[in-house]
Amino acid sequence: MNRSGDQDSTDPGRARLSADAMLARLARTPPPGIVQSIVIGLLAAAAGLAVRLALSTFYEGVTGFMILLPAVVLAALAGGRIAGGVAVMVCLLGGWWVAGPDTAGVGISSNLGRVATANFILVGLFVTWVASALRRAMRRLDETVADLRATAVRVDEYEARFRDIADVAPVMLWTADVEGRVYLNAEYRRFWGDRPTDLGDPTPWLDAIHPEDRERVWNASLAALKSRTPLQIEARYLRSDGEWRILETHARPRFDARGVFLGMVGANIDLSEVRQVESALRESEERFRDMANDAPVLIWVTAADRTREFVNEAYRRFMGADHATTLQTDWRAFIHPDDHDRVVAESIAGEATGQPFSLEARYRRADGEWRWLRSFSRPRLDAQAKVQGFVGVAFDVTDAKQAEVDLKRINELLEERVGKALMDKAQAEADLMHAQRMEAVGRLTGGVAHDFNNLLTVVIGGLDMLLNNKVDEARRLKLTEAALSAARRGERLTHQLLAFSRRQALRPETVDVNALIREGEPLIRGALGGGMTYSSKLRRGGARIRVDTAQFEAALLNLLVNARDAVGGTGKVEVETRQMKVRAGDVADLEPGDYVRISVVDDGPGIPDDLRDRIFEPFYTTKAVGKGTGLGLSQVYGFLKQSGGAIHVTSADGTGTRMDMYLPVATADETSQPVAAATGAEDPVERRSVLLVEDDPEVQAIAVAILETLGLKVTTAADGASALKRLRTGTFDLLLTDIVMPGGMSGLDLAQRAADLYPEMRIVLATGYAGDDVDEALRDAPWALIRKPFAADALKAVLKV
Repeated sequence: MNRSGDQDSTDPGRARLSADAMLARLARTPPPGIVQSIVIGLLAAAAGLAVRLALSTFYEGVTGFMILLPAVVLAALAGGRIAGGVAVMVCLLGGWWVAGPDTAGVGISSNLGRVATANFILVGLFVTWVASALRRAMRRLDETVADLRATAVRVDEYEARFRDIADVAPVMLWTADVEGRVYLNAEYRRFWGDRPTDLGDPTPWLDAIHPEDRERVWNASLAALKSRTPLQIEARYLRSDGEWRILETHARPRFDARGVFLGMVGANIDLSEVRQVESALRESEERFRDMANDAPVLIWVTAADRTREFVNEAYRRFMGADHATTLQTDWRAFIHPDDHDRVVAESIAGEATGQPFSLEARYRRADGEWRWLRSFSRPRLDAQAKVQGFVGVAFDVTDAKQAEVDLKRINELLEERVGKALMDKAQAEADLMHAQRMEAVGRLTGGVAHDFNNLLTVVIGGLDMLLNNKVDEARRLKLTEAALSAARRGERLTHQLLAFSRRQALRPETVDVNALIREGEPLIRGALGGGMTYSSKLRRGGARIRVDTAQFEAALLNLLVNARDAVGGTGKVEVETRQMKVRAGDVADLEPGDYVRISVVDDGPGIPDDLRDRIFEPFYTTKAVGKGTGLGLSQVYGFLKQSGGAIHVTSADGTGTRMDMYLPVATADETSQPVAAATGAEDPVERRSVLLVEDDPEVQAIAVAILETLGLKVTTAADGASALKRLRTGTFDLLLTDIVMPGGMSGLDLAQRAADLYPEMRIVLATGYAGDDVDEALRDAPWALIRKPFAADALKAVLKV
């Protein structure tokens, strides 16, 4: 022990380790060149000879040669075979020189010397060869170690790359070695959870297998391990969340380069959803087959090559063969000869379109009977929308065909009877309509007769008393006024009847209905009386319509007076105007378009449901006797229908009543047209000669009397032809002609001829009722019009005399 307590550096074991390390380091040095190898050999030999010389007193003669062998070994390790060979030669020569002359029989020339020399040469060369081989082995060992280290690095990189790839794989990947160590990728770890994975204890793995599958999986796994063969098996495994999943396992053995078994590598694929879909598909297919086989119609499925893949029981029974034979049977062989070519061509054309198609033909049933089948085929498409075949169904329509024939025969047999029945029905309907018309005419005639009889009673009675001179002057005046009042009531009654029947002559003009309502407000308030509250809500910007203003004002007053009577003279009534677009079906009996709606709204008791549908009937009224004629609303209804409009009533018992009049909006052309004055376009001037054309003698006499009282010279004519003769032979300032006259020339025709011949002559038309055609012509007539019966003041105003 030295002073510090460390082991002495001369310790044999430590010295041996140092020597071994030094020799190993020499062996691992890079191989020197030739010159360096010679120098190394010489240096090693010199070192050996120095040691030999130092020990010469201990070793005599050639016996000291073996002391030089370490120098040869050192030279071979440091410099290779060249250095070792140089060391052998130098040590041999040096050894001879050290040994000296032959002494005591152990010199070089002695037998022992020659043997020792030969041994040294052989041993030296052998040691040189061994040392150089050791050097090369050490070099190769270092290179191999370096390669192994590099390979280990690459293996670590490959393993890390494998783990990264495995962790992103959507399937469960795993490896297991012979020592029971298991690797699971991320997908498998999510499935497995925190359960143990070491195969040293297989219990967790066995518990994860479904009890019904456990023995089968265990035996298959042992067999694969024993035979070192791949394994593929499907079973149910318990996922970490407690749900049983169907996994398909693919595993194969791993071997090293020498074929030594290292373990197993595998993948588990979760087929739970796939198996569920397959199960649902099988169930759906079984359900389809059951339904198809229970169906009373023929059903089949074809492949892309038009061969049958499936036929139902009805199809098989129709063909009369077993299922396999039916699939192979050509359906075209069962088509009736008269239908064969047509049906085959239609089938090929239908399938070529890739769209649904239908066929109808006769087919021979298994019992030999020809049956009519109507088939419908629809294409089957794959995921790429490519046609994979067709699904078809066929109905036996033989009975329907026969029924069609029978029905046709029955129709032919019954056609004559049905025709006669229809004629009888038409006659009955005509008789019923005639009876209904007669009933309506009777009701209308009765109402008119009642009112006119009342009026005529006043007129006839008053005139009779006047003619008999049985009254004084005051009484005469009173009777005259009563008769005149009754006659004017008869005039209004006639106008109301014409309005209801839409036969009155209208003189439409474009007006702002708001202006008409504002101008007539004093008259409206007077008609309503002081106990009524009147208000108006008129459309901003005006509301222009084309209408006969006098008839419109009469219709509006009718509605307002009805509202006043409905509320008992003390209540509220409002007039509202609004322009709106009416769509089809919004208002009954009204065409779609733009309309102005004029509403009269009251807060009265309303109209009961059972009376609402009758309020527009002529002579129908709920007022007390003497309070109404029953023609007011009828006149409104007829006027609106004749003007292209309609009326709509909204009412219920106890909720008030709303009367909505709809009249068409005046178009731009109608609005821009100038409106001729009802009495003509000329300025009033004095006229003294007039031609009166009237076919009724009594009316003519009254008209002549009135005209003469106006200071006019009157010439009369009974028809158009005689009037033209008078015009040619005389000079007239005025022409007053009735519209409806005998002789084939109407007053309108006469007026037109007279206007062409005598443009300076003033023309006035008179009418009581002119008919549809004349009424339509009057709309645009440029001449003044007076309605019968007329009084002297009215005639004077229209003649402007």
